[in-house]
Amino acid sequence: MGLQASVKKIEGLLGELRWPVISLGPGTWRSSFRGKTTVFPLVIQVQPQGDRAWCKLAVLPVVRLPADPEKAEKLYARLLRLNGEMLLSRFSLDEDGDVILSVEFPIGELDPSELRDSLDVLSVYAERHHVELRQLVA
Repeated sequence: MGLQASVKKIEGLLGELRWPVISLGPGTWRSSFRGKTTVFPLVIQVQPQGDRAWCKLAVLPVVRLPADPEKAEKLYARLLRLNGEMLLSRFSLDEDGDVILSVEFPIGELDPSELRDSLDVLSVYAERHHVELRQLVA
């Protein structure tokens, strides 16, 4: 599936799910979802990787990397443990040093339930872990 067809597919699936998005450009959308105590920003991107197109959903930033090396080390250790416990998603650092929570999947055979599951996983883990992670960097 080509990049343009992949972008159209993700647009269509988001529409089927009635998930509100704002287009930032071809293959990139911004959105958010509400947790119990905060609103989480969400970015959705279609990216070519080899001969396949992938969709990446990312909550960013969950927290910013602290300047204090001791706090950063504690944060790294906790993120690694959480990555081993979570399903479908992972914490990582972006190029700005922000901690992001993301899910990535190939678009080819993707259906609405798989996209919905990815959004659900991100919302559950973001809500579950954001307070603890913010305390680690404070």
